[in-house]
Amino acid sequence: MPPTVDYIKSCFDEYNALFFGNSLPPIPVKLSSARTFLGKVTFTRRRSWLFGPLRNENFVLRINTRLDLPEELIQDTIIHEMIHYYIAVNQWKDTSTHGKLFRREMARINAEGNRHISISYRLSKEQQIELYPERKEQIEAFFLRKSQKCNKHQT
Repeated sequence: MPPTVDYIKSCFDEYNALFFGNSLPPIPVKLSSARTFLGKVTFTRRRSWLFGPLRNENFVLRINTRLDLPEELIQDTIIHEMIHYYIAVNQWKDTSTHGKLFRREMARINAEGNRHISISYRLSKEQQIELYPERKEQIEAFFLRKSQKCNKHQT
């Protein structure tokens, strides 16, 4: 299901109320056909004056529409990005991109909402070929070697 801007905004509003107590301000949504990510929150860091603290601003939520993904995965991707947004909009510092704060929020939402949010998502062979048709032979060879290794260890 390729998501639309209206669908993403509707999900954002629903999950903002459900998991973040409506604390997240509305965010501009852009659709992307990039090959490198399923979702991304981008922002700039600025100082309000010369020696002032850095502030996060100009947030944008980008969701990939190149792949035909299951609705649940699209929703989990939106929530994953909302966690990044929640941390950034509150100006919190995490230990890394998917650090302790991120993982704590991810665990809370997975438990409260029976979700399956994760740090990363592995594309299937078919999805990889859909993204990189020019690399079809290499992708098929990789998955063949992978299955042969698995079969070797099972015997």
